[in-house]
Amino acid sequence: METLASGTEPTMTIARSTLEWTTIKTTLPALPYPPIAERKAVRTQRLLIRPTEMADAEEFHEMRLQPEVMKWTLQGVPDVDVEATRRFMAKTLPPNDTETFNFAIRLAETGQLLGVGGSHMRNGELGWPVVGYMFRSDAWGKGYATEFLRAFQDMWWALPRAEVELKVSTDTVQGESEIKDEFIVAVTVRSNMGSHGVLKKSGYKLIKIWEDEDAQFGDKTIDLHAFAAKRP
Repeated sequence: METLASGTEPTMTIARSTLEWTTIKTTLPALPYPPIAERKAVRTQRLLIRPTEMADAEEFHEMRLQPEVMKWTLQGVPDVDVEATRRFMAKTLPPNDTETFNFAIRLAETGQLLGVGGSHMRNGELGWPVVGYMFRSDAWGKGYATEFLRAFQDMWWALPRAEVELKVSTDTVQGESEIKDEFIVAVTVRSNMGSHGVLKKSGYKLIKIWEDEDAQFGDKTIDLHAFAAKRP
């Protein structure tokens, strides 16, 4: 059990629990998502957030060779070669771009690739769309992830909406009307405190902790923390 406090909000206690499911009516970004060819780059104070391209593969591979970066991924270890990186990238490139919403994150001043982020999964561990990001280790601790995530949220909520029926974790259901509140969720492990901080600074709240099989070590379990942001 963990006790959490955020600003002036009352202290909230969240106990580790199992996953239980219910089907609700809510909203989600309409499918298909805008294809990569129609997406516009977004400039923030320091970042250029633009659609990914297979031409980025060499720079992506350099990032995905860093063990300290890959430690936090489901894969857990660096890519074996650039072809493995290309296969990873292909999951969010055409024709898969109409079901994913991912972007390359570059330093606006120099064009250097800092990372990648967006929504790579429409129905994640709790049923809701998932947001995720990955940054080169030399870009950590500089506020880039928070700057990206705040910009991405604006892009995500601006997408056209459709009403849907969705199977979600019961303790993520909020709203008094028939159409329940919409969320986007980030899932991380207990020990990834850097991401916990980024998510809290970006307006996400811890909503669930549960035990699951460790994707890297199938004979072990791990505590997963889910943070959620509600559609404004």
